[in-house]
Amino acid sequence: IIVIYLFSRLEYQSLLGEKYFYTENEIWLTGLPRFDLLYHDEKRYITIIPTWRAYLMKVGKNGKKQITENFKQSNFFKFYNALLHDEKLQKAVKFYNYTLCLRLHPLMKDSIDAFKESGESFLELNGSYRDVYAQSDLIISDYSSAIFDFLYLRKPILYAHFDKEEFFSGAHCYDKGYHDYEQDGFGEVCYDVESLVDILIEYMKDGCQLKDKYRDRVDNFFAYNDRNNCRRVYEKIKELK
Repeated sequence: IIVIYLFSRLEYQSLLGEKYFYTENEIWLTGLPRFDLLYHDEKRYITIIPTWRAYLMKVGKNGKKQITENFKQSNFFKFYNALLHDEKLQKAVKFYNYTLCLRLHPLMKDSIDAFKESGESFLELNGSYRDVYAQSDLIISDYSSAIFDFLYLRKPILYAHFDKEEFFSGAHCYDKGYHDYEQDGFGEVCYDVESLVDILIEYMKDGCQLKDKYRDRVDNFFAYNDRNNCRRVYEKIKELK
């Protein structure tokens, strides 16, 4: 039997629909076991975690994916490079005693030098995603599913959707699902550097607290808010006997 573990009631109901042909025997609303290992160790990090872009990758001579030669002309690079080196943001980060960090997707890790050419005004985060989530006070992402672990810790996120049309044009491997970022998202959606910087500064002024509006959405999204995900999976496996 092939089983899919889920953590969201919305996702659970979506997969039970006629589109996917799954039944309650194949999908379990147990929560993800890895959520039990999440922890808090905030270091006043503001961390940028963008997902990858298929249209900015090519297959190299070694058979592995690597960034294309025109990477620095892309909207992706121009936006995040401008954000990382924004003068207003740099002053605010220092004033409120935060550290601006960047964690690139593993497939795009080779592009880190391009972002450093304008000066190392940020901290490159390596190590496990679990540690990054623990140490970060706020995360800026775009369309990444990796933010759900961070949200499970009830910490704020901001969305950078500067390339929304390009991303969902079919050039990447993502399709729009049932989730609407504007109506259902867990943080503000920003479309340019200026508005993102302004909202980010507001969060820093308030100590990067998750707003009640988004806390309610997070609480309603996750089926559970505990450290018993492994136990629920274990109990479901026992039922198979």
